[in-house]
Amino acid sequence: MSPHDGGGDDGRDGDGDGLLFAGVRFALAGFDPVTESQYRADMVERGGADAGGHGEAGCTHVVVFGLVYDDPVCVAARGGGKKVVTELWVDDTLDTGAMADADRVIYRPVRDLNGIPGSQSLNICLTGYQKDGREDIMKMVSLMGARFSKPLRADKVSHLICYKFEGEKYELAKKVNINLVNHQWLEACLKAWEILPIDNYRNSGWEQEMMEAQVEDSADEAEDADRVLSRSRGIARRAPIAEIRMGTHVDPDVPKPVP
Repeated sequence: MSPHDGGGDDGRDGDGDGLLFAGVRFALAGFDPVTESQYRADMVERGGADAGGHGEAGCTHVVVFGLVYDDPVCVAARGGGKKVVTELWVDDTLDTGAMADADRVIYRPVRDLNGIPGSQSLNICLTGYQKDGREDIMKMVSLMGARFSKPLRADKVSHLICYKFEGEKYELAKKVNINLVNHQWLEACLKAWEILPIDNYRNSGWEQEMMEAQVEDSADEAEDADRVLSRSRGIARRAPIAEIRMGTHVDPDVPKPVP
């Protein structure tokens, strides 16, 4: 990735992102001098602090370029409790104007710069995803070491990443038995650093989102139920006082019951 130009050619005016990296004490590793200087300037300008080195006390993030997951620098940084991310993390933070999630697998250094073994034979296409999702998928395909194809060529494409099971690409892929998966298959392959079976990733991206939303709703409902139960217990403990108050209160607008 090329460094970002501080002149605003990427669409940012630079006025509203001065604290993008607030709280981040960073170190850079693996960059050439010119690129390192540019990334350092971009991060400091937006609230980050140069820690002076990945081994320095107080360093929170180590940003690496061209280093693999098991590189001694990365191993030592993780052992010291630091977040280890690639330059993509900085790029996406600057592009979106919000700090990217450093724990996402897309920002993790790869285990081999040549890609996952066997990935070179994969040709991956997508359908239905919008701008940010499309870009993330293309990045993950590149990190895997596979090839990305914009058009769906029935004789070339091995996998179609589907947001919804609809559209011309989907219909063609289904007809010629191309593998249909969601984006989580890519994430899982990167985490495991192997080409995984697709059996657990046959839902569309939209279906997966709906399932995750239901799980989140269930968790929220459980928390709400716990809060209600806790309040009910508190009310039960105060019941004698409440009963006394209710027993001594007469509402003039409510007629007395007939015996």
